[in-house]
Amino acid sequence: MTKRALALVVFAALLLGAACTRSGASSGGGGTPAQIYAAAPTVDEVRSSLGSETWWPATPSFRIRPLGLPSMSEGEKFGITQRFIHVGSSEHLAADYTVWSTTTYASALFNIIQNQVTSMTGPRAGDQSLYWGTRSHTDTSLYDTSALIRVGQVIMEIDATKGSGYVDTKQMGKLATKMVSKLKGALKGTVKPSPLPESDHKLLLPLGTDVTLAASVRLPVEVAAEILGASSPQDVVDSFTKLNVKDFLFGDYALNADLNMEVRAIVFSFSSPSDAADWIDVAVGRANLDASGVASGYAAGIGEYYAFILAGSHVGLLFCNSLSPYEAASRACESPIGSLIGAWQTRLT
Repeated sequence: MTKRALALVVFAALLLGAACTRSGASSGGGGTPAQIYAAAPTVDEVRSSLGSETWWPATPSFRIRPLGLPSMSEGEKFGITQRFIHVGSSEHLAADYTVWSTTTYASALFNIIQNQVTSMTGPRAGDQSLYWGTRSHTDTSLYDTSALIRVGQVIMEIDATKGSGYVDTKQMGKLATKMVSKLKGALKGTVKPSPLPESDHKLLLPLGTDVTLAASVRLPVEVAAEILGASSPQDVVDSFTKLNVKDFLFGDYALNADLNMEVRAIVFSFSSPSDAADWIDVAVGRANLDASGVASGYAAGIGEYYAFILAGSHVGLLFCNSLSPYEAASRACESPIGSLIGAWQTRLT
């Protein structure tokens, strides 16, 4: 979500806080995290709706307890955001799903937000739909077009930024209609999640007391370019595809010592140890690895802890960062990350 949209949702949730209840209409009909993730738009659907082939997938985020628990409304069951970037520009799109405790709660929340914005005309979608636009008063001055759609106790929000005016609400409506259809299909069981194979589960962080798993999925290598902050995303993708790597394993965790901190674990699996070593040499330089094959530290510029880990035919990336984009990672990350590196490297080797 954008800052404006997030502020509206937080404000509305606070107003409804006293009325929050776990009972009521459709209290169990919002689906599971796996169902909601399966309903999210694909990059092909985003490209078709917005009319550009240069939209790429970016890192999803998962608001699944206990991750983010201190700042999560009691009325929120969980939330998932699927993100996309428009390569060659600063434009981006976020498709956010929040499952609320009841349909009554979700409807009241929608109505509060509706009263806070100046709506734009757009196609009807779901049980309730709303479109509005804002322009950021910053150095970027991007136009932000938002669509809010409610289906039962699920509220979906699409936020699309553009450098030269608002996105046509017909385009937003096209994507919203597709999202509604997929959500209903997921809740009925016709759109099915793709569970990870057991072999992938064995590559995740070892069970312990430092972190709690929120979600684990496979992502295309295009997402890696965004994770690594690449200035040339295509070069990053090419570095993987020439080694026959098309996707990677992504695990999202809550840091148990500070639930406002997120730990992200990424595994790239190569066909041989030499391919893994060649890739990490390009990524961070083999000379920067210590004797055990690890390069780790704190990146002050982006406020997060990191580790690159060479382990046989796998390369593991470990990050600890704040859930808030405006805060640096806390020092609560230091000890857990240090202990996880060795245990995970052993597991991957």
